[in-house]
Amino acid sequence: MTKMKDSGIRWIGEIPTNWNVIRVKDAFVRKKTKAKQKNPTILSLARSGIKIRDITNNEGQLAENYSDYNPVKIDDLVLNPMDLISGDNCNISKVEGVISPAYINLRYKEGINPEFYNFYFKYQYWCKAFFAHGKGVSFENRWTLNSDTLERFPLILPPIEEQNCIVNFLKAKCSEIDSLHNDIEKQIDILEKYKKVIITEAVTKGFNSNVEMKNSGVEWIKEIPKNWKVNKIKYLFTSGKGLSITKENLIDDGLPVISYGQIHAKNNNSVDINKDLLRFVSYGYQKYNFNCNVKKNDFIFADTSEDKDGCGNFVYKRDDSLLFAGYHSIILHSKIQQDNRYLAYLFLTDLWRKQLRETASGVKVFSITQKNLINSSIILPPSDEQIEIANVLDKKCYEIIKAINEKREQLIILDNYKKSLIYEYVTGKKEVE
Repeated sequence: MTKMKDSGIRWIGEIPTNWNVIRVKDAFVRKKTKAKQKNPTILSLARSGIKIRDITNNEGQLAENYSDYNPVKIDDLVLNPMDLISGDNCNISKVEGVISPAYINLRYKEGINPEFYNFYFKYQYWCKAFFAHGKGVSFENRWTLNSDTLERFPLILPPIEEQNCIVNFLKAKCSEIDSLHNDIEKQIDILEKYKKVIITEAVTKGFNSNVEMKNSGVEWIKEIPKNWKVNKIKYLFTSGKGLSITKENLIDDGLPVISYGQIHAKNNNSVDINKDLLRFVSYGYQKYNFNCNVKKNDFIFADTSEDKDGCGNFVYKRDDSLLFAGYHSIILHSKIQQDNRYLAYLFLTDLWRKQLRETASGVKVFSITQKNLINSSIILPPSDEQIEIANVLDKKCYEIIKAINEKREQLIILDNYKKSLIYEYVTGKKEVE
C-alpha cells in the first residue's frame, strides 16, 4: 500500500508521498507566438479531439484572417478557458496547424507526459476547480479562466515513469468505456429512428393498409387517405408570443414557464411536458400577460433554432396545470377544446416540418415566424381516427422512450465510472498494478 500525504490542494486531498505539488508554469510553457502563415491549417477544439476545421462550409464563427492564430504542434495541450461549466474542454493535439488565440496552448517541459495532464485537467473541469478560479461579469456571462491564473494553478507531479504507466492504463480503460458508450449511442439512434418511422406511418396513412388514397393537394405529402382532409393551422388555432423575459428573470420557484431552451432540450419528448423542463418567474407576470397562458391542448413552439433540424420543435400541453410560454416562443391556442395529440405526433415528422425548414430565415441561427407557422398546412383524419392513432402511438412511443431512457441511464453510469476512474488514478488514490 502506497504511503500518502496531504497535497495541500483541497479538491485533490491526499497524494502518494513520492509525488510533488508544482504549478502549471513549472510543467508547461504557454505558447504566445503568432502563426503569420499565408495558408494555415485551421484547427478547432472539441471534446472528441483537436480537429482540422473546414472553413469552406461557413459553419461557426470565422475570422477575417488567421495571422494572429497560435501555432499548434503535435502533443500540445489546448484548453478552452471560456467554457468552465459544460465539461472537459481540453485535449491533446495529434495534428499540426493553428488555433484561435482565445484558447490556451501549452507545450510540455522535460519530465512531463502531456497525456497525463490532459486527464488531470479534464478532472479540473469536472470538479469545477477551474470554474472556482474563473472571473467575469457573471457565472453565465464571460466567466473565464485567465492565462495568468492557469499558470499559477496547482499540479501534482508523479515521477515520469508513473505518469507513463497511468496514461497507458487510463487510455486502455477509457477506450473500452468509449467503445461501450458508442455502442449504446448507436442503439439509441436505432430506437429514435424506429420511433420516427412508426409515427410517420401512423399520422400519414392511419392503420388501414387497404384504405383508398387521394392526392393531398399540398407539396409536402403526395397522398393521404380518401376520407382525410387538408387544413391550415390558422383555422384551428390562434397564435401569440411568449413572455418578454430573459434568463435573469428566472427564479427558484414561482410561475412555471417553458422557453425555447427547454423546448430544444434532449429530454423533451414534445407530446407531453416533462416536469424537469419547467423554469419559474415571478407571479407578477401572470396579471398582465394572460395571452401567454398555455391552456390544455395548446402548443408552444421555439421560434429560433441553431440548426434547421430544430425548426419546428415544440411541446404539447395535455393537462390543466398552470403554465406560461417563455422567451423565444410561439403559442398556438386551440380555438376548440379538443384532443390535439394527433397533431402533436404529426408535428414531430420530418415531412410536416419540411414546410417550416424551407421558410426558416437565418445563417447561424434559424427563425420561424408566427405567419409561416399558422399558414402551414396540416392533414386531418376524422376525429375518432385521430384519437385512435394518438392512443396507439402513446402506447408504442411510451415503450420506445422507456427503452431509450434506460439506455441513457447506462450512458450516465459509464460517464460517471470514467470520471471516477480518471480521478482515482491521476490523484494517486489508486495505483496501476
